[in-house]
Amino acid sequence: MPVFAALTAALLALALVIGQTIAAQRDARDLAMTEGDTLLGLNDLMQAMLNAETGQRGYLLTLKPEYLAPYLSAKERRDRALARLREISARSPDAAVSAQLADIAAMTDTKFGELDRSVALTKAGYRDQALALIQADLGKIQMDAIRREVARLSLDKANRRRAAFAQAATLERRLLPLIGILGLAILALIYAGLRTERGRSLAEAEAEQAAALREANQQIELLVRELNHRVKNLFSVILSIVSLSGRKQASSREVVDDIRARIRALSLAHSTSQGGHGIARVELAPVIVKTMEPYADDDGARVRVSGPPIDLPARMVTPIGLIIHELATNAVKYGALSVEGGTVAIGWEFDGSADLTILSLTWTETGGPALDPASAAKVGFGSQMTTLAAGQLGGTIEREWPTEGAIVRLKFPLP
Repeated sequence: MPVFAALTAALLALALVIGQTIAAQRDARDLAMTEGDTLLGLNDLMQAMLNAETGQRGYLLTLKPEYLAPYLSAKERRDRALARLREISARSPDAAVSAQLADIAAMTDTKFGELDRSVALTKAGYRDQALALIQADLGKIQMDAIRREVARLSLDKANRRRAAFAQAATLERRLLPLIGILGLAILALIYAGLRTERGRSLAEAEAEQAAALREANQQIELLVRELNHRVKNLFSVILSIVSLSGRKQASSREVVDDIRARIRALSLAHSTSQGGHGIARVELAPVIVKTMEPYADDDGARVRVSGPPIDLPARMVTPIGLIIHELATNAVKYGALSVEGGTVAIGWEFDGSADLTILSLTWTETGGPALDPASAAKVGFGSQMTTLAAGQLGGTIEREWPTEGAIVRLKFPLP
């Protein structure tokens, strides 16, 4: 914050000085143009006065009328020069300058009055009187007064112009140190920003690592719970297999072989539900058949699997296998597969448009024991796990509990 405050102060000071410098330079430029125009106007006025005096002297000495032409032209030039000076003075009204211009105009009027009298006397044939008027030095006195007044006004204009440029130069000299200070402030800000950014990056990295660690811990905890749940379910399923196999009227050897075959199928189904490594796509039907094989009978009446052929990405195999395995475990423990005559039907179909295809998979139990809807609807770890697995597929899972068993509908979009 101190660096930002210093930088802000430096920027404000720099902006102020730059504004003052620009304004001073603009004023100096405008003043220079005005004073330059004034000096040109004064020079034009003095030239007109000199031309008028030269024409008057030439006419008096030679009595040639052609000398009157530059004299009359000089009078017109004097009028234009005075009008131009008044116009320039009106741009930036100054009482002193206006008074000086009024004095100069009055002096030139007086001078031209003297010139007009001498010319008129000469035209009337009184040349000697006209020369006497000139020899009286009245015209020289008037001309010297005009020169002094013009010189004084010119010097005043020059001094004002120098003062304006000096002020602009002073402001420019102040500008350079402020630019240096601003440069140092910017460097300090960059350094502080780099340190802040580095600290922020480290904090973000630490936060990301902490978040990744929390997520990994949560996944490990979920896997441990799921593993415990699976182990318990496997023991329950094995006990159910032993009980179901023991109900058959067969020799001990046949019962043992039947139990061994079902447990081997259960192992294969467990492996199938975990997906395959290095396999891009997997067909859906074999996954479900392998998972349900430990619970099926020889004639295929107990477990029925149906649906159109479809290959799924290998990443979808594990969530689907987990859901089917969990439903089969529940069916063996509490549902249709826990009693003789109970059946499970697993079917799937496509639903959707050209832009999005939905796979709808339905698990239907029939012939099972009557279920208490309140008890069946309780959310345990198995229900949480199947909901999480459906979420991994980007889909949803819905459950119903009619009188003869559960109905579960799994829907998820196909990539």
